[in-house]
Parts: sequence; structure tokens; C-alpha cells
Amino acid sequence: MKHLAEQLSPGSDKPILLTTFTKNLTTDLRARLASLLEPELLARVEITHIDQLAARVLSESVGVGRQRVFDTVALGVLRQVLAEVDDQRWDAEFLLEEWDQVVLGQSLNTRKAYFDARRAGRGRSLTRPERNQIWKLLEQFTVRLDKEGIETWGQAAERAARLAMERAAKIEARRDNEAVGGAEEAQPDDSSGRCYRSHRYRHVVVDEAQDLRAAHWTMLRAMVPKSPNDLFIAGDTHQRIYDHQVTLGTVGVNIRGRSSRLTLSYRTTREILARAIGVVDPQKVSYDNLDDGADTLEGYRSVLHGPAPELAACSSWEDELIQLAAALKNWRTEISTGDNGIRRDPRGNVAVCVADRDMVAQVMSYLATQAEISCAELTKDGPKGDGEVHVGTMHRFKGLEYQKPAIVGVCDGVIPRTAVIERYRKEDQQRSAREERKARSLLFVAATRARDTLRISWYGRPSPYLPV
Repeated sequence: MKHLAEQLSPGSDKPILLTTFTKNLTTDLRARLASLLEPELLARVEITHIDQLAARVLSESVGVGRQRVFDTVALGVLRQVLAEVDDQRWDAEFLLEEWDQVVLGQSLNTRKAYFDARRAGRGRSLTRPERNQIWKLLEQFTVRLDKEGIETWGQAAERAARLAMERAAKIEARRDNEAVGGAEEAQPDDSSGRCYRSHRYRHVVVDEAQDLRAAHWTMLRAMVPKSPNDLFIAGDTHQRIYDHQVTLGTVGVNIRGRSSRLTLSYRTTREILARAIGVVDPQKVSYDNLDDGADTLEGYRSVLHGPAPELAACSSWEDELIQLAAALKNWRTEISTGDNGIRRDPRGNVAVCVADRDMVAQVMSYLATQAEISCAELTKDGPKGDGEVHVGTMHRFKGLEYQKPAIVGVCDGVIPRTAVIERYRKEDQQRSAREERKARSLLFVAATRARDTLRISWYGRPSPYLPV
């Protein structure tokens, strides 16, 4: 980012986009970039999360649209449609993913286009009659969404991608017309007189690329002209914690022969890294490389050293909270004392990571009322409040780092959700494998947030992903 910004010609536009999937990571990236760039260069970079970008594209072109809902709401609508037509051939989760990753991801408007579409990364193959059945059900589903006046964020991304592709096509048509001496006015333009003169950006930088939807990639590809340094993509499929598995070649992003693996960790110690890599053991689970190949953590290393991660077995959830509070107080003392006796503020250096929102509330309540430890909840906008210990779900920790984090509640049945995996193991083995891969990735993400010290605890039976 610093290199791209420093190469810009003088101006006041924003030709560089820095984007990622979540809002809280966007906030963190903005703060980090502000420490690297002078204010006048920072002002030339647009920093936004990907759904916010899609929403702005739509608002510029079509104004206020339908209410946008999360996939969980859409899944409920789809289940209702399946119940009404009494169709038990297809699982609602499978259909929703097929719609989001294939139909929306490739902007497929017709049954024929769906019949001809590549479904790389989807696992289960489909016959032509099966595709026909699915297309009919998805048509009924989208009609129902329209009737209720709602759309998913995936739909919004797909509509924004269409608008970006239309703009790119008009730019190319304009340039072709000018190349043969045509009049500039002969090409369509928007009311500003500038919309189709150039692409929205010259450079696009994507962080946590493995989490973006297919439609996001189609939109980004259309927003920047194909040229050297057009797209810079940073991603790790071992950290894919959302159900957006995309093969970039199917959405016009060519990384084959152009990618390189980063194998040196600058964040965490060798001891923590070794424990984290064990969670995503290649002997037990495989990962893709954002395209048609496989990825591995072979050769991934750290030159930093520190204590081995602490693995703490507890007799109950209450006992786990008691031991957590004691560990946090010790860490607070260590950080506050600092090196050479210089006192430091521990805020922002210590964190507690849990599996779900219920556990967030329980941890924060216990620490505040029983241990006199102030907390700040990690939200989509970043830490809420100025508490000394940040508490959040594993999803909220994505892209962040802490000197001393603790991961609590790492029990069998919680990580992974055994009931979910077992249900899919009977109905859809490929989906079961994907759910297990996602659960491993969540724990891997949580563990690799640690810089110096890591503590993992559980009560009852530990997660099968832990080496105990």
C-alpha cells in the first residue's frame, strides 16, 4: 500500500482501494495504514469493507433499494419454499450455497447459462436434470424474496458487479470509438459526464481474500483495468471461516503462475505457530489455493521464540472462568510492569476469544462482577468501550493480534459443533468435511492472533483438534 501510494501522480482522487470482508478488520487496517502514510497520501486511498463498497455502487446508480438481510434470513425463506412445494430432494443449505456461489457468483440469468456453468469447488457433481430441478426451486425462492421486499448481501454484490461490468464495457467501447476517430459524444455517459471515462480504481488491494463471495470478485475485477499491479491479493484458505469457497479462475481473476507463498510469520512465536499448524493437520484435512490447486503450510515458520502455549483442563465452566481471571490478572501485572520497570497500559494487549456470542456475555459478566476486570466487547466496528481486556468471538478476532490472548471453552461439541458435523456426515459427506475444515480454521485463526503468549482452556472433554 505504501509503495502504491508513493508512486501516485499528484492529485486529489482516490485511485487505490483497500478492502476486506469484515467491518472491524477494515477499521484496524485504516489505523495501521495511518501509521505508515502521510495524511495527504492516506487521503488518496479508499478503505472500505466489500459489502459497503457494493452498497455504495448500488446507491449511486439505483438509489434506495430493498432491505438487505443476512444469509440466515434467506435460508429461512428457502426452507419455507421447500416445505410449501414438499421438495425433500435438496438440502436448503446446499441450495443456498449453490445460488450464492454459482448463480450469483457468475451472474447467471438463464437456465441455459446455469446448465453450462462451471461449478469448481462445489464438490458434488450435478446431472442436467438435477440442475433443472435446482433452477426451478431457486426461481421460486428469488420470487419470494422479491415479494417480501428483501435481498441478501450476495444479491446486492451481484447487482453491483453487473453495474461495474456495464461501466467497464462502456469504457472499452468509448476507447475503441476514440481509437478509430469517433466522436466522444457518440458514447453514452452518465449525468456527471465522467462516469464512463475511466475505471473506478487503478489499484485494488484485497486482504483476507479467502472470505469474499464470488460476486465480490466479479465486481472488483470490473472496477480496475487489467494492467501490471492492478490486483494485489492476500489470502490464506487455512483461515477461511465463512461459506464462500470461490475458484478465482471462474470469476475472471487469473492467479495461476502469478502467485507466491509467504512462509515467514512476523507475528507469533515458533512455539505458538507449531501448535496452531497442528490444528489444520494436512494428514486430516486439505485446503485449496483459491484456484484449482491445493495449498499447504509446509515450510511456514517463525524466527521468534517464546513460551509454549498453556493448555489448561478445567473441571467445569465456572472453574474455567476462575482460572481465566487469575491468568488475566497475572498478565495484567506482567504487562503493566513492563521491561526495565517502566509501567505500561495493558489495554489492547490482552484478549479473550470464545466460540459464540452467549459465551462472550458470560465471560464479560464474570470478569466484571467477580474479578473486577473491565472488558470491551469486540464488535463489527471494533472494541466497544475502553475496557482493559477485549472479549469477542473467533470470527471477530479475524485479522487482529494481541500480545496475550486466551481461548476459552475449547470443548468437544463446541469446537467443532459435533451435532452439525454428524448430521451432515449422514446426509452429505462433502458438506460434513467442509464444516470440519471451517471449524479447524476458526481455531487456527484464534490461535494465530497471539504474539507472545497463548492460553487455551476447556472443561469436560477437550476439542479433538487439541493435542491432549
